[in-house]
Amino acid sequence: MQLNQKLVSTNKNPVELLIVDVNPEREQVAVVDMLCDPPKRPKAQSFSWVQEKLASKELELEEHDHSDLLMVEDSELKPSWIRRRNEAYAAISSLVEDPIQLDQYFFGDSSGILARLIKESKRSRKWVQASINRYFRYGSVPNALLPHYEELGKKYVGPKKPIYNKDGSTCLKSKPGPETKSGNAYRYITVEDKDKIFEFSKKLKDLKEVNLQDLYESYCKEYCVVAIRPEGTTEDDVAEEFYAVLPRVRLISPRAFKRYLKKCIGTLEFIRRRTGSIVYEKDHAGKPGIAAHGLRGPRSRYEIDSTTADVYIRYEYSNDEQLSIGRPTIYFVIDVVSSMIVGVHVCFHGPDWQAESQALFNAFTDKVEFCRQFGIEISHDDWPCADICNEITLDRGTENSHNAITSVLKGKIGIKAANFNAYHRGDCKGTVEKAFDTIQGEAIPQHEGKVYKAPKKEDAHPSRGAVYTYRQFMQRLIKEIIHRNNTAARVDNHNFEMCRDEVGLTPRDIWNWGIKQSIFPPIKKSKASLLFALMKKEHATVTDKGVRFRGVFYNSPEVMELKWLDKAKNDGRFKVEIRYTDVNSSHIWCRHPETKKIIQMEITERSCQYKNRLWAQVLAHQEKLKELLAQLDEKRFSDRILVNMSLEELDNTVKEELRKLKKSQAVSPDKTVRERKQQHGDMEKQVQYQHLLIAMEDAANFTETPVPHVVGGDELLDPTYKRKNVAA
Repeated sequence: MQLNQKLVSTNKNPVELLIVDVNPEREQVAVVDMLCDPPKRPKAQSFSWVQEKLASKELELEEHDHSDLLMVEDSELKPSWIRRRNEAYAAISSLVEDPIQLDQYFFGDSSGILARLIKESKRSRKWVQASINRYFRYGSVPNALLPHYEELGKKYVGPKKPIYNKDGSTCLKSKPGPETKSGNAYRYITVEDKDKIFEFSKKLKDLKEVNLQDLYESYCKEYCVVAIRPEGTTEDDVAEEFYAVLPRVRLISPRAFKRYLKKCIGTLEFIRRRTGSIVYEKDHAGKPGIAAHGLRGPRSRYEIDSTTADVYIRYEYSNDEQLSIGRPTIYFVIDVVSSMIVGVHVCFHGPDWQAESQALFNAFTDKVEFCRQFGIEISHDDWPCADICNEITLDRGTENSHNAITSVLKGKIGIKAANFNAYHRGDCKGTVEKAFDTIQGEAIPQHEGKVYKAPKKEDAHPSRGAVYTYRQFMQRLIKEIIHRNNTAARVDNHNFEMCRDEVGLTPRDIWNWGIKQSIFPPIKKSKASLLFALMKKEHATVTDKGVRFRGVFYNSPEVMELKWLDKAKNDGRFKVEIRYTDVNSSHIWCRHPETKKIIQMEITERSCQYKNRLWAQVLAHQEKLKELLAQLDEKRFSDRILVNMSLEELDNTVKEELRKLKKSQAVSPDKTVRERKQQHGDMEKQVQYQHLLIAMEDAANFTETPVPHVVGGDELLDPTYKRKNVAA
């Protein structure tokens, strides 16, 4: 047992005894009842009593923490507080500072001690005794005598039920706040009202479209409406009830309702219910960590995301009118550790994997050639990012399909993992999200083509004021990216080793230092390998007619050398892994099974109707073709029924004719068939000759329309030429 420990009950009977003194010689302890308010005088208990309670597990020992006021310096206290503390301590100091007097007060004969303190301090008995009790109850130090204003009002619960006068009106004597000058006053809130509000708060699940005033009305509708029956009716009578709202003198004020409702729900929980858990975690939850937690250095993880630029781009092929081609989509790829923008792509389609793969391709390749395409000359040191990362973090968008991500991972270019954020949680990749705000704010100046969140109503639409062409916008964007990479301060990205080596604060400094510290050299891949890995992966079927993918046939000289079509015809069809792009259906690609070189297959003549088309168009055409085939199958079936009926009628006619003819009983071949065949052939020739004579006679009497006639190679066409009629 030690000072400032508590003896707490383990059963339903509440007991809290604070140990304020221990006397080993007397084998006694002095305890103060913590549940008494105001505090009472300490009492002495024997060791045996305490041990008996602990052994029976009726009580147990716990540590106790006193108020923070015990450690407060005088400079932080009000002068009036210090004065009251000093007056109270001066009255009891002769007792608490004398161990002999204190021991006698706790465990011996304490008669005369309190009288002496009253005489010396010239204070009342109640005041002196209360000071002694407060001193030991709140910590046994001078600051224990400070007024505990932080506890004022916390223990007040208010009346249990409203009090009404004899005339039925509500008693408003205890109503807080100023009196109401106009209209009837609201009554005060009671424990019963608080219980109802707490019960009402448990029913609130979604507060998205509800404000506090609406909640107050809902509360009154549920708890402040009474049913009224006509006077004089009994329970057996059939009488229609009607409802009435309690008068204002029987209602609590909206302010009291809102204040206690927020206390029941809590400010944070109120925000969570109003916005939803996802929005709360994204916009309102604290985030003590950093995105680079657990990463070893640059290239460990890249983040990729897209946003729509707040600017309209000018159509550069119009010389007489200022036209716009819309707002582009910006893709950023950012290294998490250094916050370096390692890749960028701007396009007018998407978001789709085609644009995202181009941004990743830009992140994995050298930037000198990329910047030169837009007329900007830089060195490799200005933008030293042409390396492949280990991990990549993406959104769970439809553009990031399973096939696309699997193809990247199986492409064996160095990426080992793809991390997908939770739905609607853009804050999970805050590095790239913040970069969008910074770059767009700097790269897009204020002009007529810029998009504002709150535009002026009198201004023209930004699409009417496009200023920068695509090339000019890319020039501004690239310069801002390089400026940010080389000048932005990244204090939170610094670790102990960076501070030790005096590494600069910019993303480029952190990137260069991390690359030098890396054990493994950067992974370098050819452009063909990168593009192949960034295309979508699927499986195609090898048939004797070609490599069939989505109903389209492909072939190449390499496929013929491998004799895949021959194997499919003789050994059966088999599947191969291929890569394709959504933007064109003319080609697919695969790897050679032995050399691993990339094989490009072209669409065959069998599927020439699908050449140079988007895959979306191909699939749409195939769906339309299925509909046409289904309609043709229906027509074929109905026509087949009609044809069968006609043939059946013909067969019946033939059978009737056969019944009139004599049938030979012989079983050997008929030797006269050849002669009849010769006669029938001669008759057919005679009929064909008659048709020829009729056709020639018609031709002799027919006058043709003028046709171009050329004599030699250089003579002009003669429109007046007309062939003469020739008599038959």
